[in-house]
Amino acid sequence: METIDVHFHVVPLQFLDAVRRGDFRQAVEMERKDGRERMVYHAPPHAVLEPGGGLAADVFDDRLMLAAMDRAKLNGAAIGPSPGQFYYWAEPELGERMARSVNDGIAALVRAHPGRFVGLGTVPMQDPERAARELRRAVTELGLRGIEICTHVNNTDLDGAQFGPVYAEAERLGVPFFLHPQNAGDITRLRDYHLWNLAGFPMETALAACRLVVGGVFERFPRLNVILAHGGGYFPYQIGRLDHGYRVRGELRSLPRRPSEYLGCIYCDTLTHDARSLRFLVDRIGEDHVVIGSDYPFDMGYTQPVDMVRQSGLGAAQEAKVLGKNLTTLLRL
Repeated sequence: METIDVHFHVVPLQFLDAVRRGDFRQAVEMERKDGRERMVYHAPPHAVLEPGGGLAADVFDDRLMLAAMDRAKLNGAAIGPSPGQFYYWAEPELGERMARSVNDGIAALVRAHPGRFVGLGTVPMQDPERAARELRRAVTELGLRGIEICTHVNNTDLDGAQFGPVYAEAERLGVPFFLHPQNAGDITRLRDYHLWNLAGFPMETALAACRLVVGGVFERFPRLNVILAHGGGYFPYQIGRLDHGYRVRGELRSLPRRPSEYLGCIYCDTLTHDARSLRFLVDRIGEDHVVIGSDYPFDMGYTQPVDMVRQSGLGAAQEAKVLGKNLTTLLRL
C-alpha cells in the first residue's frame, strides 16, 4: 500500500450488537434518546472518561469508512478501537470478554475488506496474563497486526513490572503497540477549553514514552516497538532533556544507556497539525520511524493526512517512507 494510516478509530458493529443485547451491561449499555444512540459507561469513580458518548455511524459503518479513506487518498488503514473502548476499569473476566468481542469485530472488518483494512486489537491490560493470552489469540488466530493500548492502566504507568508478560508476548510475536493517550488522575486544570485533549493528550503520551524509556522497558524488551499517537506528543522535542538528566541525575543511572539510544523502539504518527513540526519529527525520530496518523473520525484529526505529508516539504524518499513504506514494514504487510 502506498498510503496507509495507523490512527484510524472504529467501534465494530459486532461489539455494538453485543452492547445492545446487554452482554456487557455491568460496564456499558446502550441508551436511545431522541432517536439517537449513546453508550453509557458504568465506570468506577477513579476512571477518567471522555465527555460525550454519542455514537456516530462513521465509527461502525464500513461504507462511510471506505468513502472517507478514498477522500483522504488512503489505500489502507490499520483500524483499531477508540480510547473509550479500552475498558481497563472493568472486572478482568468481563474486560477479557469485551476485548475478544472488539477484536472479533475488527477481524471481521478486515476479512470483509482485506485490501483496505488491517487490524489493531485491544487487550485487557488490567490483567496482564489475560492480556497476553488475548494478544496471542488476536495475532495467531484472528490475524491482527498489532495492539492498541492506553498510556496508563487505571493510573498505573506502563513501566510496571506486572506488564512484562504482555511485552514479552508482543516481542515474541513481532507485533507493535499503538500507544493512544487517555487522561488519568486529577484533570481539574485541564477541564476548560478542551485542554483535556489539546494539552492533556500530548502530555500523557510524553509521560508514557518517558516511562517506557527510563523505566527500562525497552532495555528489557529490545525488540518491542511502540507507535506514539499525535506526533509523539511532547516527547520528541525533549529527548535532549532526558539525555541531560541521564548525565546529571542519579535517578536515571540504573539505565545502562542514554535515553536517546532507545529511539529505535519508537515510532510516531504524523498528527502534528504543522508542517514545521512534522519536518522536525522526521529529523529527530528518523525518516524510518514516522507513519501516517489521521485520527479518523474525530475533529482533532486530519481529513487529508496524505496531502499534509506531501505539502510538508519532505524529500521524495522520506515522503514515500512516511506515507506507507514504514508502516508496511512495521506491520509486516
